[in-house]
Amino acid sequence: MGALALGLCAALPAQAGRPLVTEDAGVLDPGECELELYAAHERLRPQVRARGASAQGSCGVGHGVQAALALERQRASGTEDAGRSEGGLLSFKARLLGDDDDDPALALVGGVHWGRHEHQSFRRDSLALGLAGTLPLPQGFTAHANLGHYHDHAEHQRSTVWALALEKALTDTLDLGAEVFGDDRGRPWRGLGLRWAAMPRLSIGSSYAVQAGSGRSRLVTLGFTLGF
Repeated sequence: MGALALGLCAALPAQAGRPLVTEDAGVLDPGECELELYAAHERLRPQVRARGASAQGSCGVGHGVQAALALERQRASGTEDAGRSEGGLLSFKARLLGDDDDDPALALVGGVHWGRHEHQSFRRDSLALGLAGTLPLPQGFTAHANLGHYHDHAEHQRSTVWALALEKALTDTLDLGAEVFGDDRGRPWRGLGLRWAAMPRLSIGSSYAVQAGSGRSRLVTLGFTLGF
């Protein structure tokens, strides 16, 4: 998985829960699609930084399943993996429980990632599989939980990834979220996210996260999601 939280974001596939890292259990209806543009900047220490950007398309394919394809680019400095990298993520989300937005929901999520560093050739470098749960709560609150397994072929590592989030609908168009996420190889991250429904089919989201006990590790994201 590497030291960067950007890698942890990729370990939790689908990412319909942006701007939060925590995935929700909602699945797009058949024929519904979303296009998401996402950018992130991470600083672990003054000399260790990473910037990334991705574009993802997701569509409901029927029978409670949605599929997504994401293309991404990243540039890191101050680490052994310094330099440019790029890749793609093919992921899915399948509803297991919950047919209505007001019901508790559970979904199976998974994905396979291909990538390359600098001038290397593309190769399959990781696999992920897990569960995403969503629980509607009174007074506009919603809880989300993720638990999954991540296999990094490049690093020959297996990790358990997890995330917990609580969202609150502040208005009809503005949601605030708080989350903790991480894996079994490092300290957890704590973050806040804000999502604004600027138009009926367009939302803008931003998040800020810090790693517990690290003092200087920060992750800032900004994204746009268009439904069609």
